[in-house]
Amino acid sequence: MVYMESTTSPIIKVYLTDAQFKELKQDLLDKFSIDLVNNLIDERIQQEQAPYLKQKDFAKWIGESVATVNELRAKGLPVSKALNTDRYGKQSYIDFMKQYER
Repeated sequence: MVYMESTTSPIIKVYLTDAQFKELKQDLLDKFSIDLVNNLIDERIQQEQAPYLKQKDFAKWIGESVATVNELRAKGLPVSKALNTDRYGKQSYIDFMKQYER
């Protein structure tokens, strides 16, 4: 049956048995789950590859508290000002920490 009443009405109606619906539902859930996981992985990779981070994300990346980031900044950790926010460079942090290695 074809409907052309409005853009929200279905073009084709499909009737499924309970078994068919259950199988289709599981396939859709599996596909949705896979897509969701892949999107989360893509976001994580993008976040890990970001060379500059906001303070909270930077603290998480180095495994320290925001207070520790502030202490490091007071000791000379370089900070980049962009878009009126402080950004901490990953490579700048590594170089900074190397200065204190013994």
